[in-house]
Amino acid sequence: MAPSRVLAVGLVVLCLLGGVADARPFDSSLDGTQASRIGSCTKITSPGHYTLGQDINNGKTRISTGCIDIRADNVVLDGNGHVLDGFGVSDTTGVLVENASNVTVRNLRVQDWNRGIAVRNAENVAVRNVDASNNAIGIDVAGSDARLVGNTARGDLKGLVLDDPWDDDLVNNDIRGNHVVNVYAPLAVVDVFGVQLTLGPPLDPDRDGRYEDLTGSGDAGILDVVAFPIVVVADAIGLADIPTEQRTALDFDGDGTLDHGDLLAYAGLRPTA
Repeated sequence: MAPSRVLAVGLVVLCLLGGVADARPFDSSLDGTQASRIGSCTKITSPGHYTLGQDINNGKTRISTGCIDIRADNVVLDGNGHVLDGFGVSDTTGVLVENASNVTVRNLRVQDWNRGIAVRNAENVAVRNVDASNNAIGIDVAGSDARLVGNTARGDLKGLVLDDPWDDDLVNNDIRGNHVVNVYAPLAVVDVFGVQLTLGPPLDPDRDGRYEDLTGSGDAGILDVVAFPIVVVADAIGLADIPTEQRTALDFDGDGTLDHGDLLAYAGLRPTA
């Protein structure tokens, strides 16, 4: 292999290693605890299980904060299907999780905010079954590791914004029909044998629990075929510690390991699980 090609492949591996982290996001273990009911904008500063007891309409909050502002570890916020409605002012947020860990936000509708859900400098955050619409940004994750499962973002300017797409886990989300972009992320762009290749965020276009789209383009194609073996090799030689959830979504042959068999299954040369 020519030195330039070795360098190109090396750059791809380095880009992957820079973004793949060992993120095992929290998912509520507090369901058996007594829930505290919320009926208006509030700041959560103590661990516990919190639920919305009603819709919050035209929620007023200072800019740069959240209507529901979570600043404590080990918190579950369950919206019970209620609406958290904003008032269309720039730099306001429906739910803000900041400087916290082990937090779950679920079963909530957020609309008319600058950011429907924002996660900042937080660890092990799960956002599940949230419907974000008519916001500037539906769900915004920065400086954090998050697991996003079963969420819907439609009719926002930007559906989903990630500052490090390979540090987050996306499963069965419906992010489409947004006005500017569905998923916005600073993608790594590298040259592979003269082809410009972007990496991340990994997506599941057909919502079957598998990451067919490794380049984050919204569709599976030839560039994903190029990207897949780089991920497998980086994992096999111990240079990448891929989160469990992402490994499962890349295990196309269903044998519990990430190896050449998954490449064959991905390419259709071996039956998928």
